[in-house]
Amino acid sequence: MASAVVSPFMGCVYDGDQPCGPGQTLKADSEYFESCVCAAGYAATKTGCVRCGENEDVGASGCVCKAGYGRADATSPCAACGENEVTGATGACECAAGFSRASAEAPCTATPAGLNAACDTATMPCSDATYNHCHALSGTTGYCTRQGCSGAADCADGYMCDLTVAPSYCRRPPVGAGKTCASDADCAGTEATYCNIYETQKCQVQGCTLSPNNCFTGTVCCDLTDSGVAQYQCVAEGSCTN
Repeated sequence: MASAVVSPFMGCVYDGDQPCGPGQTLKADSEYFESCVCAAGYAATKTGCVRCGENEDVGASGCVCKAGYGRADATSPCAACGENEVTGATGACECAAGFSRASAEAPCTATPAGLNAACDTATMPCSDATYNHCHALSGTTGYCTRQGCSGAADCADGYMCDLTVAPSYCRRPPVGAGKTCASDADCAGTEATYCNIYETQKCQVQGCTLSPNNCFTGTVCCDLTDSGVAQYQCVAEGSCTN
């Protein structure tokens, strides 16, 4: 008895000699039915089965980087992650636990003990002798850092001395800033919640103030409302034309 062939991709023209599309193979679902599925080494996408390349594995919705590899952006090939780096959830290389970057382009180095430890101003104070200030980010929860700095030399691991508040403190680089993204969803849950899909394809901090400029070192608050961006953005120094 002839069997029926089902393809998961719409718009296919049936060919009895080649019932499946490019990158597909037949899979027996039962005695009477077969379906076209992606062949080994191919990943299912919205447009069909795509062959995964070097350093890639088959993922749920496309090809993904193998463990220990990452993409610089959505169109770049998977390249080996650097020292103290791992493959992150977005497919980009990120610092392994216990390591951090002084800036988006800096290597991952060991985070000083006590610095950036999770804390709570009400229930879990900072215990380190140097990094004994709990800087709250949401309610009473935040991170441990140093208070009373007078300049960058007083701060470690790429932290900046924030002199716009009193008392001053060593402020950590915004979590998520510089992360590769394709939409705001890739930046969600970080301190850099806007994805600049038009220029850099990177997450950047939004909601800053022009005076005083409260963006992190190396960036400046920019009014991009004329470009249709609702909130002020922290952009690289020298790139704001307003």
